[in-house]
Amino acid sequence: MPDRPSGRRLLIVEEALKDYVGHWYEYVRAVAELAQGEGDRVSVVGHRRATPALVAELAVEPLFARSPWDGDYREPFAPWRKLAILRHAWQTVRQIGAVLRRRGPFDCTFVPTVFVFQIWAWWLLYALYPARIGRLVLLVRNNVATYRPDSAVPVFGGVSHVIGWGIRAFAGDVAAGRVVFATDSRRLAAEYRELTGIDFVVFPSPRIAAPMPARPRRRAAQPMHFACLGPARFEKGIDVLQQAIARYLADPASPPARFTIQWPAPIRDAAGQRYEPDSGLAASGQVAFVTEPLDSAGYDALLGQTDCMVLPYRRSAYFARISGVAVEAVTAGIPVITTADTWTAELVETAGAGLLVPDGDAASLTAALATLAARRPRFARLAAERSKTALAAHSGEEFMRALWGESGAGQGPASPVRPARLR
Repeated sequence: MPDRPSGRRLLIVEEALKDYVGHWYEYVRAVAELAQGEGDRVSVVGHRRATPALVAELAVEPLFARSPWDGDYREPFAPWRKLAILRHAWQTVRQIGAVLRRRGPFDCTFVPTVFVFQIWAWWLLYALYPARIGRLVLLVRNNVATYRPDSAVPVFGGVSHVIGWGIRAFAGDVAAGRVVFATDSRRLAAEYRELTGIDFVVFPSPRIAAPMPARPRRRAAQPMHFACLGPARFEKGIDVLQQAIARYLADPASPPARFTIQWPAPIRDAAGQRYEPDSGLAASGQVAFVTEPLDSAGYDALLGQTDCMVLPYRRSAYFARISGVAVEAVTAGIPVITTADTWTAELVETAGAGLLVPDGDAASLTAALATLAARRPRFARLAAERSKTALAAHSGEEFMRALWGESGAGQGPASPVRPARLR
């Protein structure tokens, strides 16, 4: 690896960074530690309500009064939604502008979860402060299209074209290499390319897990431990999972098993109604619902106890979107059960081990649970063998090359990195 200049200045902007719920903390922590390990100077700005412990750990400047995830405009028909969007975009321009004037210039400004409506705010910021921003990397995680069953053709709504207009406003700076639009999924990059004509750079995930240590040989009767980690959401198929578990536990022929589901916040179904954990599952003694946020040590411990990760994501939302939990599972050598024809399925097929099930099919998911439990040693061995491939693809070295636009990105070997977790 060629020597890199030391002392580069990196600004990480994450408005939602305030506690240990969601992926924001672990992602930012992983990137900051990778950059500091290369001698870079890192500045982080986050939410105004960032916890004292988090501020101390990452030297966060608590800045934003609101984030796109605080609920200001999550309800699509709220009359104040458009006003909230404009207000929040102006907040970004005003507050980040002050940071750039006070603490800049930076060699690179990285926005790891740019909310789609914030693209216009960053366009104005870059027009005002190009020298202080440096290389601008805007990483978009969420899809702007949906996908019909058995179709890989993205369906764009009216708001998608407004977003595409904002991205195309950067076309000249993208062509000159001054601004980079990035995502973490090849499929998502293709989706945005079709919408905008702009090429998105595909970043590896820095949120990798170290391979699990060798475990003592299990007794045949020892229950299989299935887990669904990451905050439960309806688009993640939590209803399908609960139905499948109920079927599994009702069948006396099912191999012994226990289940853990992470459910730290209330969720709503497709109709907007509150969706609750199944009381029968909670009373079974075989299903544990983790309702409190996990710190890194707690998540690490739970991941280390997991025999199989179960991620029945809805294809309409996750055809192109990545799953940090899935990356952590395959890099740790843990088998995965997930929905067929999704990005996560592609990950399992190329760098992991497990089973794929049809979208929304609880009966097939139940059968997959039983199959994997019955053939646990085989799947565990294959997942451990293929974790090396996953670690090489999602290495810290590859991530830093992509962030700084260095030649050879995508070809480097795996680098050790402190495990980062999606809670």
